[in-house]
Amino acid sequence: MKRLPLPVLSVLVLLGVVVAGALWWLDGLRQQTAAVTQASSPDTSSNEFGGSFSLIDQHGMRRTDADFRGKYMLVFFGYTYCPDVCPTTLAVEAEALDQLGTRANDIVPIFITVDPKRDTSEKLRSYLSAFDAEPASSRPKFVGLTGTDEEIAKAADAYRVYYNAHLDARFGGAEDYSVDHTGNVYLMSPEGKFVAYYSQGISPDELAADLMLKVSPG
Repeated sequence: MKRLPLPVLSVLVLLGVVVAGALWWLDGLRQQTAAVTQASSPDTSSNEFGGSFSLIDQHGMRRTDADFRGKYMLVFFGYTYCPDVCPTTLAVEAEALDQLGTRANDIVPIFITVDPKRDTSEKLRSYLSAFDAEPASSRPKFVGLTGTDEEIAKAADAYRVYYNAHLDARFGGAEDYSVDHTGNVYLMSPEGKFVAYYSQGISPDELAADLMLKVSPG
């Protein structure tokens, strides 16, 4: 069998390395950007859906669901290290609330972390400040909530939220992991009852239009 010239063989080897590296990178990217929506159609038939929670906000204060009675809660579970789904969802919420004008004052947007190990109050405060920046100063600020593993698990269970951390040594160490999680946003009434849920991918215009229909002025 005729041997390939050395320069050609070197190029083929290099191409093989590049392809293998690209496949490795794409697999890592797939894992990092995963946001599982296994509960995209949650069972909301129970009167207990949503339930109670007791968590710590981005200012270090203990907050419970009772603190938000009299307001609609727009609840989303995610984490600050999420590469795309979480920041996109929060940006959609922010824009939709901006469209509501003064009606937004009847809504409290709540972000509950599924990664309490890394998402401290300080981290949440810094992260959420980006979504509360001008010109959105007139609408309600995001409330970020964290807590112990047990407290987060209890809140997630109340909202039928799935989440699961994935460690991957290829990305460094024990601190480098992603978290699969349910991507729904839940609208709860001023009495703490389920009103509606919004799936991942909803546009700001669609969310704003539905909130206008479902949120009664206070």
